[in-house]
Amino acid sequence: MISISDMYEELRAHLDTLPVGYPSTESRVEIEILRELFEPIEAQIAMKLSFIPQKVKQIYRKLSNEDISLERLKDILQQMYSKGTIMRIKNKDETLYSNTMFVVGMYEYQLGRLTASLVSKIFQYFEEGYFEKEFNFTSIPQLRTIPTNEAITPDMTIATYDQLKTFIENASTIAIMDCICRKAHDLLNDPCKKTHLRETCMTFGEAARTFYEKGVARFITKEEAYELARIFEKEGLVPSPSNSKKPFVVCNCCGCCCEVISNQKRFKNPSQFFATNFYAEIHIDLCTSCGLCQERCNLDAITINNANSHIDLGSCIGCGLCISSCPSNAIQLRKKEEEIIPPENTLQTYKNILHKKNKLKNKS
Repeated sequence: MISISDMYEELRAHLDTLPVGYPSTESRVEIEILRELFEPIEAQIAMKLSFIPQKVKQIYRKLSNEDISLERLKDILQQMYSKGTIMRIKNKDETLYSNTMFVVGMYEYQLGRLTASLVSKIFQYFEEGYFEKEFNFTSIPQLRTIPTNEAITPDMTIATYDQLKTFIENASTIAIMDCICRKAHDLLNDPCKKTHLRETCMTFGEAARTFYEKGVARFITKEEAYELARIFEKEGLVPSPSNSKKPFVVCNCCGCCCEVISNQKRFKNPSQFFATNFYAEIHIDLCTSCGLCQERCNLDAITINNANSHIDLGSCIGCGLCISSCPSNAIQLRKKEEEIIPPENTLQTYKNILHKKNKLKNKS
């Protein structure tokens, strides 16, 4: 009979096989997180799931040695889905379940369920090497950066997948929900220093309907989405869609709360960890060194030296927030020579990550 302690370690190892895994740390805080998220029976069931969605009967057959009925399994799977520890897909009359990654996945799905205790453990895990060991392992990001609408000039040629309006216009359903990162910081009495807004994550299609069903999002019209985008730009938030041509979400991020941006800033040349096709360029002769661009930059990429602003391209992610705020029009958005074309959809993104991850691990 496997011990409870060993069971959670086995679950950790199982989750570590996902495209973006779940590595161990010396402190073992990752095990404490799993204990908060999974009851023992849920941990047993989670180890029978995979990244590929499975029917309930397929999962049940894998549990043949467990004392659990098919109906009980259905109830537990639904409970786990409601808790945000696994994924669920409904296809006509079939319901399928799969494992979900820690980030992006379990952490974000704790919206509405977070506690200060859980947040403290998750932040400790991030600080103890999660981003260095796993999140950045393949260098294929889960999120992209696109420029704000205000930074795009009429003479620029920009692909549809780099424009927020494309996602809004093509969406069958749009919903808005709270930012998990700002809500987490609120629980630790460390509120966002960039904005008072919390409803800043825009989601589309099936994902929008799923979050609405969970009770953590509300539907909005396309007109409302455009207006919110203008508000987010004014607040100085970076539009960050999931890394595909058909993103399921566009986060609007800040440098103080966003766990991706704030953790990537700890590394040298953080722009390497962001999929972006743009960068900002300052015309020194027009710059008045007013400092507004420096205040707006969430990556701390702008400094003022000798009465001139300077952009560190190793940190600039091409969001354009500095451009729309410049009173002297001294900053322009530039396109990189080598364009990054995103995957067709989110599934392909994770297939690419898993393929490269396995390739790199086989080399080592």
